[in-house]
Amino acid sequence: MRKGLLGLAALLTVTGCTAETRVKATPLRDQGASQIEADRARCEEWAKRTASVTVGYAACMISAGYEATPGVRSTSQRVRMARPPTANDPIRVLIDFLDCDSQARREAESGLGTVGKAIRDYIGWSLADSEKRRQVFVDCLKPRGYDIGKSRA
Repeated sequence: MRKGLLGLAALLTVTGCTAETRVKATPLRDQGASQIEADRARCEEWAKRTASVTVGYAACMISAGYEATPGVRSTSQRVRMARPPTANDPIRVLIDFLDCDSQARREAESGLGTVGKAIRDYIGWSLADSEKRRQVFVDCLKPRGYDIGKSRA
């Protein structure tokens, strides 16, 4: 499984995108204005080399000590790391976000069938499906070392 995730990470970093990458990121480690701008610039460049620029930017900023929304459909809650970051964290955070979002989507869609999925695509997610998807996403991320929701700051 680890090799598959590393392959996914390599694939994600090969493709590029020029979409707006900034998401609201709140510094958690007393970063000054110059550090914030440097982190934003570095993360914008890094995110352009991922398959999902918004998720990549959020992953990079979170791994640099910020709190941000992950940029996935499963939640709009803010996420932060529960431990000190390491050098490989942007890739790991990106993989975690995409993997947990995929798990949450699959779980929310289980039992829908083809007709149910078509109706969902046409009308949209119901509140119950959205809540289930959000909860599965949160439950997937927490044991991986993330805090979700209200900031500790």
